[in-house]
Amino acid sequence: MLFKKDVTWDKETDVVVVGSGGAALTTAIRAADEGAEVIILEKSDLVGGTTAFSGGIPWVPGNRYMKEKGINDSFEEAKQYLSHLTGGREPDPKLVDLYINEGKNMIDYLYEKTPVRFSVPRGYGDYYANNPGGKNEGRSLDPEPFALTELGEWEHKIRRHPIFPPLTLAEGGASDPSKADFSLVAERMEKNITTMGRALIGGLFKTVLDYGIETYTSTPGKELVMDEDGAVVGVRAEKDGEDFFIGARKGVMIASGGFEWNEQLVNTFLSGPVTHPQSPAYNEGDGLIMAMEAGASLGNMDSAWWSPAFVDPTIEYEGRVYNQIDQSARTMANSIMVNKSGKRFVNEGATYQDLPKAFYTYDQNTQSLANSGGAWMIFDQQLKDRALIVTMAPGEDAPDWVNQSDSIEGLAKQMDIDPEVLVDTVNHWNENARNHVDPDFGRGGLYFGNMATGGAGIEAMIGPIEKGPFYALPVYQGALGTNGGPRIDEHGQVISLRGELIPGLYAAGNAAMGILGGAYPGAGGTIGPALTFGYLAGKHLANTANREL
Repeated sequence: MLFKKDVTWDKETDVVVVGSGGAALTTAIRAADEGAEVIILEKSDLVGGTTAFSGGIPWVPGNRYMKEKGINDSFEEAKQYLSHLTGGREPDPKLVDLYINEGKNMIDYLYEKTPVRFSVPRGYGDYYANNPGGKNEGRSLDPEPFALTELGEWEHKIRRHPIFPPLTLAEGGASDPSKADFSLVAERMEKNITTMGRALIGGLFKTVLDYGIETYTSTPGKELVMDEDGAVVGVRAEKDGEDFFIGARKGVMIASGGFEWNEQLVNTFLSGPVTHPQSPAYNEGDGLIMAMEAGASLGNMDSAWWSPAFVDPTIEYEGRVYNQIDQSARTMANSIMVNKSGKRFVNEGATYQDLPKAFYTYDQNTQSLANSGGAWMIFDQQLKDRALIVTMAPGEDAPDWVNQSDSIEGLAKQMDIDPEVLVDTVNHWNENARNHVDPDFGRGGLYFGNMATGGAGIEAMIGPIEKGPFYALPVYQGALGTNGGPRIDEHGQVISLRGELIPGLYAAGNAAMGILGGAYPGAGGTIGPALTFGYLAGKHLANTANREL
């Protein structure tokens, strides 16, 4: 942390936004719309952060798009639904109420002020829609396609997901690209029309350009600058390898993503390792470190947006083997997951947020995390013949990096698991699966599992592993991002260790505390709050009195 008296400004503005994901860009747009001069700093050479890398779906109760489809929603229903999920563990209940009330206004604002448009994907409901207050569809919104050609010289500077084709969620973009309309994919690629997170960021960034907001890429924020009264009045960034000091008359927004790629911070705060993060590798906790140096109080630090990770070692992204997001195949019949001892340990039909929590279960008898450090998805030829599994399409030969054998015993030896144990596990599963029941972990009983298998019922979720060859894929401990950071108030202002506001400092998105605690209500449970608190913070920042630089 630096002090104003020790720096000379290279640039002065009203608001500095650190990061360029959904929370960051929404903050910048709202602040500029309210009359503030804004500068955006982005660590990487591409714009969009984790949001561009994602499905781009915000989860927002009572939004305009569900109303247009005649889907009723209310504050009371959303509150009932979220209260069950948070279980009183949310950092500040008032912020949950604020989110329910203001999220829909944020969606209206984006509709009125930006080219961002959404639709309601059919059958894509809350992940626990059978709970009180849940909805079978409407709260998770699918970004409509956006032509990146509208961005001029920035057309090719929006971060992209290495696997997602340019299809909406409803068209199978994130769920099963193997069933894609390839002529539509080709047409959109030729015209540089994009979807999902990239479309959301593209639409937001078009508005950033329209407002004339300066954006500096390859310019990471490094330290906050404070005045003698303890207010944040600027940032020390690095530009072309040199210090770059930007003064902020109104304040600084930290929206630079989580800390999942910072091993030291992960080991300090989370309940176990994240061996395979599934976000851009720039999320190293820079914003968290800056906020801590400024005296920020922290919230929700033991939580992450968990997700099982799978790897095709032949696919790289930015110089690293890409850690792929969750696979719906693990919820389907003719498959199970086992730990390194060859035993089932989880309901495979659980949400991607809930399932990985089983990796961190403490075994009192062995004084270890019994399910950590190695898990496997076991499946048979029946599943391989009908589902996309990682990057293996039905009908393709299994690649060399997939363990396969004509027997479960042979598979176990390849996995370095006791063959007797794995055979017993599979036989026990098969005995119950033939009756479509799972008395051990309750598979088939969760709304998410049924939704992930297309609503086809119990037969699609539970079935025996009996037709060889048999296959095994490693399942790693992944995270889409972390979910803890500086405590914030209703305006996104950061709260100090002594419970007071730190003047001029704001946070949103994965760089702030998760307002829902560890709860993940449905697709977009990260992006909905991120956009909403960026929207609220942008207005408050713009209407804050200027400080002397």
